[in-house]
Amino acid sequence: MSHKSKLNNCLLGVLDKHGKMHNHFGMSETILTENSFFYEPTMQLKVIKRDPELPYRLHSHEFHELVIVISGRGINFTADEQMPLREGSVLFIPPGVEHGYKDVENLVLYNILYGRNLITRHALDLTELPGFCAIFMQSEHIEGLTLSPSQIAELIPLVQLMEKEADDQSFGSGSKTLAYAYLVELLVQISRIYDQIPRETNQNARRLWEVISYMDGNLDKALTTEDLVIIANMSTSTLNRCFKQSTGLSPIEFHIHKRIAYACSLIQERGLSMGQVSEACGFKDPNYFSRQFRKVMAMSPKQYQRIFTSRFT
Repeated sequence: MSHKSKLNNCLLGVLDKHGKMHNHFGMSETILTENSFFYEPTMQLKVIKRDPELPYRLHSHEFHELVIVISGRGINFTADEQMPLREGSVLFIPPGVEHGYKDVENLVLYNILYGRNLITRHALDLTELPGFCAIFMQSEHIEGLTLSPSQIAELIPLVQLMEKEADDQSFGSGSKTLAYAYLVELLVQISRIYDQIPRETNQNARRLWEVISYMDGNLDKALTTEDLVIIANMSTSTLNRCFKQSTGLSPIEFHIHKRIAYACSLIQERGLSMGQVSEACGFKDPNYFSRQFRKVMAMSPKQYQRIFTSRFT
């Protein structure tokens, strides 16, 4: 069986150490093996975007797994604890530690898988970072943190570059070196973030994700600050301050940006009038919709429609 076929099977079920596949619910212990995911022993690194992530029974790996959630929600569970997942959640699962996913709802995440010894061979001063030791050097439990929207925005392009280079199998391209370099950079950045975020601030970040999830479920109407204060269980001043620190925008401005992004996706689908798009995004006044669209996108809805349509005609 080819590595690509094995990988596809692993995403639907699991392979045992003999290469036999089992479904998620058909065995008491599931171990995902290195040879099911890595193309060759010299470069044990794989990036997989799970869009969407599906419910997955308790399982463990022979390798390290770093999880970065980019949207949706769900629960990562072990035999004795549950960890809520939402946009910005980051988890590190060491080899041999069992975990699974349940109660998933539009959960989209990146899995960064790498071999047990890939980093330790060339660690240099990486192990001197307190955050690296706290997250990536423990071996008996799952460690996690919550990133802000701006931090996620900085890290995801790095993950995408790593994915591209890790998948490049061409000889003499330097892809292995680049993929490894991107992995080390990602681990350093996450370790530094872990060191810099006070635990209280990280709790506030988790509360913000509740607010952002609520926004995502209400893209078809305007929200008030009072609505969001109730969801966040914060004062108005604290909510505004936390949003400004994390996104550079007020909560209402952030929600408008999300509604405009939703409008863009509707325009891309084509077939709807601007009035229908405006109404679907909760803008009762088409002129107000046009002003907000221009403010966010630096062009009118009609201009965006022409530009997008011209790319595909």
